[in-house]
Amino acid sequence: MLDGTSSTARVRTLRNSLLAAAVLAALAAVPEAQTARVKFLRVNRPVKSASLDLATGTITRGRAVHERVGSTIADFTNLDLGGFVGIETGGGACEWIDAGAKGSSSNASDLVSELVFTYCTSLADPVSGGPGGSVLLGFYEGYATGGPAPTTAVAFFNLTGLPGHTANCSVISMPIGTCGSCFSVSVLLDDCIAFADGPIGYSWRFVDFGTTTVLAGTFPFLSCVQSCSGVGPDAQGMVDLIDQYCPPGGPANTFTFGTTPQGSYFTSIAMEIREVTDAEASAASWNSQGINTDVLSSSAIAIGSTWETAIALGHAHGAAGPTNINVRTSCINGPNLVSPTGHPFELLIGGPLNLVRTDAHDGTSADYEPDFAVPCDVSLVGLAWAAQGTVLGGGRADLTTARCGVVGSVDFIADS
Repeated sequence: MLDGTSSTARVRTLRNSLLAAAVLAALAAVPEAQTARVKFLRVNRPVKSASLDLATGTITRGRAVHERVGSTIADFTNLDLGGFVGIETGGGACEWIDAGAKGSSSNASDLVSELVFTYCTSLADPVSGGPGGSVLLGFYEGYATGGPAPTTAVAFFNLTGLPGHTANCSVISMPIGTCGSCFSVSVLLDDCIAFADGPIGYSWRFVDFGTTTVLAGTFPFLSCVQSCSGVGPDAQGMVDLIDQYCPPGGPANTFTFGTTPQGSYFTSIAMEIREVTDAEASAASWNSQGINTDVLSSSAIAIGSTWETAIALGHAHGAAGPTNINVRTSCINGPNLVSPTGHPFELLIGGPLNLVRTDAHDGTSADYEPDFAVPCDVSLVGLAWAAQGTVLGGGRADLTTARCGVVGSVDFIADS
């Protein structure tokens, strides 16, 4: 009878089943305490969803809805789960580094705001009185398979108290479905991080212990380096190899599980790297009725970058004096006002006050230094802003022209 499954797929399924049975039989004959650095186990467990917000430390079980103005896009995705996990000696003794190439989406912001990874754990869930899962995730630029140990670290995330199993159990029984729980976790970063496209490495450090204090209690779900049902390559620089560092930072031991007759597919740590979608920042000058003669200049505002501002004096304000720049939410055609010294100026911005910067002028200009560091916060993308300065000195008080714009994630186009 035809079942719609190709002969290649049936051979692969048979080989995988035989391999899983062989691994289980071998493990059953050896106590767990003697199986340090076991690297490959079949897992027949459902993968549940969870979300971790690093800004608040909140873990949400199940899918969560996040109210964010800016959107994200996967710029490296390796979540084609192969049904196996890799396990190593626990207690921080070992780190696995997987090499790949970031930039599959051609998104230009390179500002990572979210990670998705999949793991299994044999440790009891915190809601059941256990420690939950733990892992130290690392990310590196310019890494290549075979090492040496990377020196260009982008970020490390020490994650503890992750969702776990109903009780502590022996990982040896995981292949027959009596131990362990598995989760796909979306990690929302409190501030996005700059992570350049090109060769990268991402790592898993086995920081906790299972029931015997030898093997780790939390371990990565493995992905296929290409489609689990096809042949590669996957155009993301993935190869069927992982570098093992025991101890972390030492010499690399490069290994593969080598599990299929057609070639190797499963020696890869499941991971997705998401970055802020490109959104062009904008800025334009506004002077409504042309009354104000002191001129505010500024760059556009892009998250994770700096905001440049300066005021050029259009008439005499003495040899020196204070200035400030107020940032609100909108440019307006405001009322014409008269200063205490009897000359007119116009209010050009309105809405809630979000930021105030101060500096002194020298009779000619006020060059605000250092530039303002814009938080790398995806929730700012798409928000409108409006800025106007105040200038005092020489017996005068004036308002400047205004700058209006929208916060973006990139700033490639010159502004007016």
